[in-house]
Amino acid sequence: MADHLLFPGVEGFTADAWSVLSVLAPKTEKIKLLTGVTCPHRRHPAVLAQTAATIDQFSNGRLIIGIGPGESMNLDPFGIEWKRPVSKMVEFIDVMRRLWRSDASNTFSFNGAFYTLKGAYLDIKPVQETIPIYIGANGPRTRKITGEIADGWTPITESPESYKVHLKEVKRGAKKSNRNIEEIDTCLEIYTAISEEKEELEGTKIYTMGALITDLRKILDAGYKVDIPEELQEMYSKKSYDIFSNLDQYMKYVPEEAVDDFSIMGNVDGVIEKIDTFIRSGVRHFCLMNVGPNPKETQRIYGEKIIPYFKGK
Repeated sequence: MADHLLFPGVEGFTADAWSVLSVLAPKTEKIKLLTGVTCPHRRHPAVLAQTAATIDQFSNGRLIIGIGPGESMNLDPFGIEWKRPVSKMVEFIDVMRRLWRSDASNTFSFNGAFYTLKGAYLDIKPVQETIPIYIGANGPRTRKITGEIADGWTPITESPESYKVHLKEVKRGAKKSNRNIEEIDTCLEIYTAISEEKEELEGTKIYTMGALITDLRKILDAGYKVDIPEELQEMYSKKSYDIFSNLDQYMKYVPEEAVDDFSIMGNVDGVIEKIDTFIRSGVRHFCLMNVGPNPKETQRIYGEKIIPYFKGK
């Protein structure tokens, strides 16, 4: 579940992720429940730790918290400050983990750069010993931090080549903390669509294109040559909300081949081949965003053909 207040440029129903997960938890039995991703700016870590422990109880231990440094679409329109977002995220994670270990006879105090707690503890505990934390790391610093402290890595919209390049940064962070990369669930959040008709897939490419415009530097890491306009570079450095309001004018900078490279779209055989390529690049867990063109049909094909194919390997 994306944890958003807004999806700029997309009309629809943006519901609170945690409320939806609390409804899904008792109605499901096996699937993992993951936020893709939340941030450390809109909630206090004690509040989120309690909410997460509650949903982990409802789901009998199936919750994962996906978290990242934050996005302007969730913050700028509402005047929510996000200074030093990466450092704040690291401290936020630390506080939550301490709270899950605490109880009335084992309270703790904390005096950090962002949060101060005194004699703190939580009555409710997750079913899991600690809820896994997956970081939606899409930059060099956050990828390194992921390797150092996270249980999983969930970047969004990568190509097989850029994933290999970026995974090396996660591995370097793991090595710094004397961890093995096998301890970290290497995931990928990516758009997928299935159809035998190429024309039907054209309309689904807008999602990948929009994701790439928000960070064209990923295309460079995949080996493409792209001249990023100066105004976009300024928006990246300022993490400006304006980028979401002007996506249409920047589409010309995204090579058509890159849209195919940074998504999992095609007919059944093509999708299987693409997933295989990503697996060889290091992906172990796919968080698929189903954009159709017939979402129910795409879901059926995954259930009946694609997942059984990989289970049989």
